Amino acid sequence: MSVPILTSDIDAAIARYEALTGEVVRERFELPNGRVQIAILGSLTIIAGTSPEIGVLREVRATLIVDSLAEFEAHLRAAGATMLQRPARTPAGTNMIVRDVDGTVLELVEPHP
Repeated sequence: MSVPILTSDIDAAIARYEALTGEVVRERFELPNGRVQIAILGSLTIIAGTSPEIGVLREVRATLIVDSLAEFEAHLRAAGATMLQRPARTPAGTNMIVRDVDGTVLELVEPHP
């Protein structure tokens, strides 16, 4: 599980959270639109961009790493969850964003092999 941290300055956020946690960035990339930057640092996902660019990621409360998005998608739909973002390929893996029946917005990521 990862917790999202939103920022407009990814370099400052990375320096701050590396100092705070003692962790180092293990992955850094841009989303395909080229306007949102992501850095993964321990159990934090630092997300940089402006509000319109970040979009639905602003609502995400946790990112869950899963073995199969298809299995989770079927389960979540059967349980009444709402799909906010269909599965999409990113540099880290394929992700989707859902709103669970309790209102919690989750990102699910199936990492690339």
